[in-house]
Amino acid sequence: MPQLRMDALIRPQDLNAIDKRVYEPHASELKARSIFSLKTDIPAGAKTYSYDVLTRSGAAKILAPGATDVPLVDADLTEETVKIYSIAAAFNISVQEVREAQMAGRPIEVTKADTVRKAIAEKENKIAFSGDKEHGIKGLTDAVGIQVYATPQNEAGTSTKWADKTGEEIVDDLIEAKSKVDMLNGHEADTLLITPEGKKQLQKKVFNEFTKQTALQYIQSENMFSRIETINDLKGKGVADSDCFVVLDSSPDVVELGIPMDITRHPQEYAFPNTKVPFEERTTGLIIRYPMAICRADGI
Repeated sequence: MPQLRMDALIRPQDLNAIDKRVYEPHASELKARSIFSLKTDIPAGAKTYSYDVLTRSGAAKILAPGATDVPLVDADLTEETVKIYSIAAAFNISVQEVREAQMAGRPIEVTKADTVRKAIAEKENKIAFSGDKEHGIKGLTDAVGIQVYATPQNEAGTSTKWADKTGEEIVDDLIEAKSKVDMLNGHEADTLLITPEGKKQLQKKVFNEFTKQTALQYIQSENMFSRIETINDLKGKGVADSDCFVVLDSSPDVVELGIPMDITRHPQEYAFPNTKVPFEERTTGLIIRYPMAICRADGI
């Protein structure tokens, strides 16, 4: 068996530099993680994860003296089981890149690690917000049991699109969608997720002609949502491939993002003239325990 040349190997300091680069993603790459609480106590070796889904809110009652008819809230729970998937990506480092770094006495150039990190983050976000049809994964926009609201046409009766609506009509759409969550006891829609085009319309459309306040400035002044995020993956996710926005109660008893294993580097694989450096993450996608506290509004 031929002896493995030492100048073909990536050194520990190189691996440390790679790890640091991969594990420090930009905030813009962590949309799902900034919105949803993470559930990390699922074993990485598990193939599936089961959890209870609340179909409607159970009600307590006052018991008369000696009564035993205590209402069962678990009658409103159904068990859901989801698969746990691996997201993987890798990059190659050539023998010459390793030699050059060793000759210069410095770590190898690790900008390729940015591409791996970004690829995994993009897939994680896409699974969370829009699922994956090929593997049957449901995302935020097509999860079973969420509320769906068809935005009405503008006053002229010609279009539901925000580009054709006034600022006041756009705000009315937001209020109506938010109210569908707010009407649930103990829940409030604290988060608005919007497409880049939707965000642009919020910023363009004037809500108040006297103050020249935009629709976005108005909903912010009214504290309608504690968080407004632009999500590219909402584009075309409404009925008939229309754009949509989503309002939701983002508390962990409503929705979480399952990460049984965060991004992890596996042993390097050397095959002349390259060394392959693979990374893997394990995820359930979204764990939606109370889908009614999520409302998708279509047609914008």
